[in-house]
Formats: sequence, structure tokens, C-alpha cells
Amino acid sequence: MKTIKAVAQQYEVTYDALRFYEKAGLLPPIQRDQQGRRVYSPTDLAELDKLLHLRKLGASVQETKDMLALFHNDKPMVNKYDAGIQLLQQLDADLDKRIAEIQQQKDFLKDKITHLNQLKAELD
Repeated sequence: MKTIKAVAQQYEVTYDALRFYEKAGLLPPIQRDQQGRRVYSPTDLAELDKLLHLRKLGASVQETKDMLALFHNDKPMVNKYDAGIQLLQQLDADLDKRIAEIQQQKDFLKDKITHLNQLKAELD
């Protein structure tokens, strides 16, 4: 069991974000200790890990909620799987686009560094 402070530090999120995820239904109700402070179980942390990955990939709060529900549905329907697969494929495509954009920026920086090193060498 981990405190909210330990979880916030481990996952680099704010206390407010953790409280929001619980209030929005992205996390199940978190157990409380005798003083009323949140304590996170390993199961809670596994859920948090999934939702943070989805959010970092660009999933909206509702999309994240839908995907997490799909993972926990005992009687999933084919259309729910189709929607989940479609979302993950879109997130994958979006990530590829972001990677390409970052690579362009890295190439730009590499060119500028090379250019500045050449100018510096001419001064020596």
C-alpha cells in the first residue's frame, strides 16, 4: 500500500490529478487509512499505470474511461472491442506522426550544431 505522496512521486503526477482520476471514475474508489488518507493498492497502481499510458498517448478522459472499462468487462461486446481497437490504432498513428515531427526537429538541431561547429572551426 502506498500513500498519495509516494504514488504522485513515483508516477510524476500531482495529488490533484490523482484525486481527479478517482473522482472521474478512471480509478476505482481508493481505500483510506484510519486518518482518511488515500492508500493505493498494487491493483490501484496497475490501473493508474494503464490510464497514464493512455493519457500520455493522447486519449481523452472519456476514451481512457472507455478503454479501462473494456479491460474489466466480463461480458464484452464485439463492437466495444472494435471501438477499443480503433482507438488504439488511432493513438498509434498519432504517435507515429509525433515521432516523425520530433525527428524533423532533431535533424534541424543536428544541422545547426554542425553549421555552428564549422563556423567555430573557421575562427580557430
